[in-house]
Amino acid sequence: MALNIEAAELLEVFLWKAPEQADIDSVKEELADVITFALLLADKYDLDVKQIVLEKMEKNALKYPVEKSKGSAKKYTEL
Repeated sequence: MALNIEAAELLEVFLWKAPEQADIDSVKEELADVITFALLLADKYDLDVKQIVLEKMEKNALKYPVEKSKGSAKKYTEL
């Protein structure tokens, strides 16, 4: 739950603003909170963060091949 709350606080920094209008110090602070809680969650379940990120990137590469998905916001089922 804390991770979700911190992610919402990060989003709030951008609320009603263009990305370049966001306060960078607030972005850094809230992003640090999100990363901290994500790392705590990974630690709780004894997950290798680097490994799970690499595995997800491999899955995404199969679901979203560059030649079909580059420049598109379509979901993989729509490509």
